[in-house]
Amino acid sequence: MMNRNRYSTNRSSMSSRTTTFGLDERVERTLLYPISAVASLFWPLGWAVGLIVALFEKNHNVRMHALQSSVIFGVLSILYALVGFLHLILGHVPLIGFFIGLVLGLVSSILFWLIIVLAVWLAIMVWFRPNYRLPVIGRWIDNRFARWQ
Repeated sequence: MMNRNRYSTNRSSMSSRTTTFGLDERVERTLLYPISAVASLFWPLGWAVGLIVALFEKNHNVRMHALQSSVIFGVLSILYALVGFLHLILGHVPLIGFFIGLVLGLVSSILFWLIIVLAVWLAIMVWFRPNYRLPVIGRWIDNRFARWQ
């Protein structure tokens, strides 16, 4: 026989709240990562998406995930843009340009797939575990941005 009180208590604790932007908390914190990843692939200032959400959102958990996505994809988007710029400039150097272009193209491809894999991984983890943080970066964000949270 099932204990109805226990079931209803667990069920109510799993329900999500609405956020400042009018979305369900679970949906908003999950969408932060793919949106920030796509923005960072096409725009070196893709980290601004997470920063905007962190500035205007009142929900503590969503704000923490916005800061985490902003830091992760901000660093990766700047690296991706820098490698692309170096590939554009140094790829045309005579004699060694081919090898430099090959190496920088490989690094650019690795960064691209790292952004995609991290976006998918973080979206899945955040959907099932609301307080999920990446080990080093999450601790750094907690220490650095404690007053924002």
